[in-house]
Amino acid sequence: MMPRSPKSVTAQSEARVEAVHPMAEDLAGADSEASASTSLVSLALMEALADAEEEMGVTQLAAVLGIPKARVHRHLTALRKDGYVTQSEKTSRYRIGWRLFLLGQKLVKSFDVVAMARPVMQELRDLVGHTIVITTYNEKHVVVLDLVRGRTPLEIFLRPGTEYMLHASAQGKVILAFGDQQNTAHALGRPLEGCTPHTILDADTLREEFEDIRQKGWAEAPEELFMGVNALAAPLFRNGNQLFGSLAIVGSIHFLPAPARPDMAAQLVSAAAKISQAFGGSPSPGFS
Repeated sequence: MMPRSPKSVTAQSEARVEAVHPMAEDLAGADSEASASTSLVSLALMEALADAEEEMGVTQLAAVLGIPKARVHRHLTALRKDGYVTQSEKTSRYRIGWRLFLLGQKLVKSFDVVAMARPVMQELRDLVGHTIVITTYNEKHVVVLDLVRGRTPLEIFLRPGTEYMLHASAQGKVILAFGDQQNTAHALGRPLEGCTPHTILDADTLREEFEDIRQKGWAEAPEELFMGVNALAAPLFRNGNQLFGSLAIVGSIHFLPAPARPDMAAQLVSAAAKISQAFGGSPSPGFS
């Protein structure tokens, strides 16, 4: 969690702000400087400033963190000297500094979702032999983010950035089954376009399939998007139960027939759960 934004705190009411930072209880309960780590206090201050929509003063930070103003000032002085925070000459208030910004940029690269998912994708490819694809989505389409190429005699290649219709792909069915149901209703309320003779165009039939997908935790779409191609897909979650997209096994219908083999579906679901956990998400209730 991040601290509550101090936007609503005025200069007149700063001294009366309750401690709301998640570390506040630990920091405020410390009997001495030694009982609360110096680094923990500094991290809490930087986190509060990073979450703020405006500069923050010493009194305000002390109230948010629930620690003495003198202690806040001491840590801010050290952080300012090293470039982690900056202080306005006009207001004497603080905001994040250039060094913290650069650190954040490095962390973003380190925790890039594709980079986090790729080892699990490679592991799954080695297990099943087929192309493994990670996708996200927008209102009308799933969007390919990355893939690990398969090792079957007939390889399926999908270009990153390519978009596919939700109702016609296994990845899209996952989004419609596990995503916001208002968006699902809106998507099914539009005329559904057929990609192949096997594309399901009846909204009621799709709704029944979505219920089954939620129960078992994965979807398939044999020759519904492209003739000769099948895909199995499982949902990916981040930040608890927020739907991120899907993980899919894609291959020739000859080597990836429908219905899916139970062991392969289980391997897909397990891999998706690992990636969701790396994203800070939780597996869907349909996973077993």
